[in-house]
Amino acid sequence: MSGPGLNVPLNDPRLPTLRRVRPPAFLLLCTGILDILFWIVMVTLNLLRVEHFTVPADQLWPFLFNLVGALVARGISIWAALNIVNLRKWGIGMVGSLTIMLPLAPACCFGVPVGAWMLFVLNDTDVRKHFT
Repeated sequence: MSGPGLNVPLNDPRLPTLRRVRPPAFLLLCTGILDILFWIVMVTLNLLRVEHFTVPADQLWPFLFNLVGALVARGISIWAALNIVNLRKWGIGMVGSLTIMLPLAPACCFGVPVGAWMLFVLNDTDVRKHFT
């Protein structure tokens, strides 16, 4: 079986689990990367003093808190997605599924259904027993 994560033979008992976790884990990874790219663009536009993207001085601290929170949350989500496709650290996968749903960047409207789907898949007992 090709794709990210484990490559197991067709007779491996983990194959059905991998087929269930790969699509939502891939979307979890993509959403986290898109949110980080959004924040890189926003910080770059702010540093370049682009007219409509410059943060006023009185709103700098909320902007920085949101930036740091988003980078930490999306970093955890990316780390979780990479662990999920390798069937490792079930708890980190759960945390990453929850952090992708936090409204810290525009992709959160996509992160809520992806995170819910990932939580639904991870809570299945057949999936959970294959994690190390």
